[in-house]
Amino acid sequence: MKYRLLALDIDGTLLNSKSELTPRTKEAIRKAKERGMKVLLATGRRLAGTLPFVQALGLNELVIVHNGAVVYDPSSAKILAQHGIDLAAARDIVDKLDFLDINYVVYTGESAGERVVAPAGSWDEPEDLLGWFLGVEAEFLPKVDLEAAPVRISLIDRADRVEALYGEFAGGSFGKVNAMLFGAEGDTWKGIEIIAFGCSKGAGLAFAAERLGLEAEHVAAIGDNVNDLEMITWAGLGVAMANGSELLKSKARKIAPDCDQDGVAQVIEELLA
Repeated sequence: MKYRLLALDIDGTLLNSKSELTPRTKEAIRKAKERGMKVLLATGRRLAGTLPFVQALGLNELVIVHNGAVVYDPSSAKILAQHGIDLAAARDIVDKLDFLDINYVVYTGESAGERVVAPAGSWDEPEDLLGWFLGVEAEFLPKVDLEAAPVRISLIDRADRVEALYGEFAGGSFGKVNAMLFGAEGDTWKGIEIIAFGCSKGAGLAFAAERLGLEAEHVAAIGDNVNDLEMITWAGLGVAMANGSELLKSKARKIAPDCDQDGVAQVIEELLA
């Protein structure tokens, strides 16, 4: 079997559009493990939102969360790697977002990203942006004061405001960070995910593969969005979902069927054939 490690994104990849883990996908992963393929999850979610799927699938490999900023070992229940945004840069970012009255949350460094805080009075929108786009609840504080390098800063606001701000991140106005812009042309809302410079799902996957003694050529990775870019380009077989971003699909070696067509299961079935 050429590919001995398979990395899977969760939302829009492992799960269908209703956020369901289907029986066919579960069975395909079970067969892959039975054949000796190691399977890990690599996601933008925090650990609390990821472990239920690790448990449901009976996975034992490292778990990559916060887009690669944190790597967790379920066997020892320990954080093996944590990369925080430079504290000075993070403070500048938070000050700028407060000044502009942009909706944002901070995944705190003290908690390995499990505690999520936001400034009081933010996220006062008709849509449930926090729940729908980030899937989290935040602890609202009078002011977000950073004492440790945060794992991640996530912001969602009107597309024109976010696009203008992304230009500042891309131009290095806040120092070196990895900033990823989410949203399609014409979307009302867009978001930016900010993590430490040099940090990505791809770097997390390389770390996990090295611990297993595997080279990139023995690794397959499947994702659907821009935060999967480094992961699918690093892996020997990089797969983009048909429902994924156009950028990701342009860089992938293979396009999987839509997540509502059990695309992950179909790819696994082909790899095991």
